[in-house]
Amino acid sequence: MRKNKVISTGIIIILLVALVAGAGLYFTLKSWPLRFKKELNTFFGEGNWEKISAETNESKMYSVHHYFSDGLYDYDSAGTYTKWYLLYTGGEEEEIWTITDHTYRINHSKYSFLSPKCYSAKQALVLELMEISCDIAAEDVQYNLLTKVLSEEQAECLRVNISYHNGNPSPSFYDQLAGQDWFNVNESNAEQYLKTDLYEFYIDILLYDYKFSKLSEADQEELLNSLDAIEQLLLDTYGEYADYEIYLGGI
Repeated sequence: MRKNKVISTGIIIILLVALVAGAGLYFTLKSWPLRFKKELNTFFGEGNWEKISAETNESKMYSVHHYFSDGLYDYDSAGTYTKWYLLYTGGEEEEIWTITDHTYRINHSKYSFLSPKCYSAKQALVLELMEISCDIAAEDVQYNLLTKVLSEEQAECLRVNISYHNGNPSPSFYDQLAGQDWFNVNESNAEQYLKTDLYEFYIDILLYDYKFSKLSEADQEELLNSLDAIEQLLLDTYGEYADYEIYLGGI
């Protein structure tokens, strides 16, 4: 009798340990900053970032279908996604960046697991990090490069993006991008994106009408006449890799 009691107690303990371990694994997989700590350390630098908060939001981009066995009460509800706020302390000033699993969830609502267009969680994370690095690269072009031929006020009237031709890359592209030595918060810049043969990136420059209207007439005219100077600057800076689209007619 005592032996059976010991066995029963042991089974309960094993089940409890498995339950706790399963809950821990679920939480780790659900929390990208924990699940992808290694990848985030590579991108931001170990010790240069920390998760400061997270929130769950309702999506307007995808829905979840709920099934019932009788088929009479099936219904759709708005999907949800998680946004994580990361404090980056590795630069001259602290910055807060965000990553979300929104694109990942939208993608999985459209494509089956076996589809070649289906993202893995890691690929979706790299996409998020690419957007951060492209923002950093675009800001560098706008405020450190274009101000060589424009005033800071004129440069403020522009929206600069690092974009790409030919639609969205395939999921495997993000595996390749993650393997590039320069793909991190300190080394990613416009030149690296223009030079890479992984995809066709280019610099996209647009004019903000409402900011442009706040300039003096002289500054407006000078900015509108700066197209040749901007093009030459990009050619001089990036040489054979220069690829850009400039639209100064307003958005």
